[in-house]
Amino acid sequence: MKSLRQQEKSTKQSLSVDRKVSAALDRLVLGALIQEHAGLKKPVKVGRRPRTSQFSKQLIRVAETRWGLHDPTLSQSRLVFLYCMMVICLRLASGQLWKLGLQSTIAFIKTRIATHVAQHRTVASYANTSPKEDQALRLSLLLRRMGRPSAAAQVLVDRYHSEQPSHITTKLLASWLTDTGEAKVAKHLTDKAPASDVPETVTRYKPQRLRYGVVVLTMFDTDIFRASIRSLIESDFDGTIVVVEDGNESAEQCRAFCESVGVIYVKSASWVGCAAGLNLGIEQLPEDTEIVVTSHNDVLWPPTWFGSLDRVWNDVYDTKRVSLLNLGYMQFNARLGKDFRDIFVQGRYDDLLWVLRAIRDCPDLMDDVQDVSVKPGEDPFGLARDPWVDWIPDFRQMTGRYSVAASFPLQVWREIGHFDSNLAFAFDLQFLDYNVANKRWAFFVNTPPLVHLKSSDTENLAPEKVNEASTPDFMAQTYDRFKEKYGWHIEHYLNLYFSESTVIHGDAILASANALRFSDIDFVFDDFLHRLDTRVLDNCEITWCRSRAECPYVDPMKPVPSC
Repeated sequence: MKSLRQQEKSTKQSLSVDRKVSAALDRLVLGALIQEHAGLKKPVKVGRRPRTSQFSKQLIRVAETRWGLHDPTLSQSRLVFLYCMMVICLRLASGQLWKLGLQSTIAFIKTRIATHVAQHRTVASYANTSPKEDQALRLSLLLRRMGRPSAAAQVLVDRYHSEQPSHITTKLLASWLTDTGEAKVAKHLTDKAPASDVPETVTRYKPQRLRYGVVVLTMFDTDIFRASIRSLIESDFDGTIVVVEDGNESAEQCRAFCESVGVIYVKSASWVGCAAGLNLGIEQLPEDTEIVVTSHNDVLWPPTWFGSLDRVWNDVYDTKRVSLLNLGYMQFNARLGKDFRDIFVQGRYDDLLWVLRAIRDCPDLMDDVQDVSVKPGEDPFGLARDPWVDWIPDFRQMTGRYSVAASFPLQVWREIGHFDSNLAFAFDLQFLDYNVANKRWAFFVNTPPLVHLKSSDTENLAPEKVNEASTPDFMAQTYDRFKEKYGWHIEHYLNLYFSESTVIHGDAILASANALRFSDIDFVFDDFLHRLDTRVLDNCEITWCRSRAECPYVDPMKPVPSC
């Protein structure tokens, strides 16, 4: 009898929790709808009192059904009136006494008039009927980024109530509930979450003949760093992995994790920067390593990338005409929101890449994502934009600046005398100097793009460390040492190669390189050297150069005006 009562009590408690979760999910969708229609930036927490909830639902029903906002034939004057009423009512119904600013209201009404039909379309039901969860996840993230939080929440809620797997859906709903102040319900949701999906096992790719090593630089033991290393280990890569932790902190923060996953760990004695860190990591690789891959610690590796890279290196290694092959990537930063960071940490490469590509193709959102990769096709080599100066008119074409993941023969690193630690922001240009002298090339290679979460490490730096790394003296020191070593102002050298020679001859470079006819484009190096020797301020067409006002390269025959 006692056991039966305990069972009944447990059943009642379970039903009570289910009702609480269901009610909280209803409030989540309603709050998102209020946020969307009222033009609010932050999530709205709907009051728990039935009267408030029912009143809000009634306003939504009146606005969308009785006021006929689904009707695409409504006149603009009618829409303006209806949306004005809707803004006032919904802002009051949200339980927060929002002030009705004139400018924000006009902007909101204009946006709603322009898109009122598209905003009310029902999302395809296949997202909630597919056995795979990826469609619901991708659509909800995209809808939320497009400013449709109610539709995004509804997709996930429908998926949660369906008979289909909903592990990732449950976690995402719990996160959104927490954002709206429903932390207790979110915990109930995660406690009863279904088992996680098991990732597919990727077969290791056996290199045809070359041996590889990867060196990853890091400063902190973060969940982003761990996700990056796990994605590399779980990919098709077959070779040695070395993690170099910089000396910005005295403790060996990353050792325990690295040892637990079986990668080599080494700690820099002091904060020596990227160049010295890479040197230290490369020295840990086996002596018979032939290709070195260096990487940031905040990239998500594709499940299969290594085979594509190895096949290209196998074709060009013996030609001794290629010194650097960069891996392409899709890049975003923290402003996309916590959802994208969480998906990164979960290692869901395919889902994250799908959403980032969708955002890239949306005109209103495309600035949130940078695509630095060779376009899909049969050609192995390509050019790509430089994302660090990716704006007009400050535009630089790339044949292969040092990427977030770059590969090169170990022998080339030895021949350039290792990376120069004195060139804190320009050590990668040692490759350019080497290429010009030896007529070698650097390209982006056609592999599946990595996903790069930009500057995740530097966000964790203490303010005094950030100041130490970004002082004008430190940058000026790099400029001075580059000029001392190579004889040229660093921007003069960079711009003439990447923004002139390789842009002007870009088509010829690609056509010849992809046919492995490198001798046909040797003239590009001569062209660059000629420009380097003859370009002065009077004949320079790079009007956007940041150093133009202080350019040291003036016409020697022209007298300098006195002050």
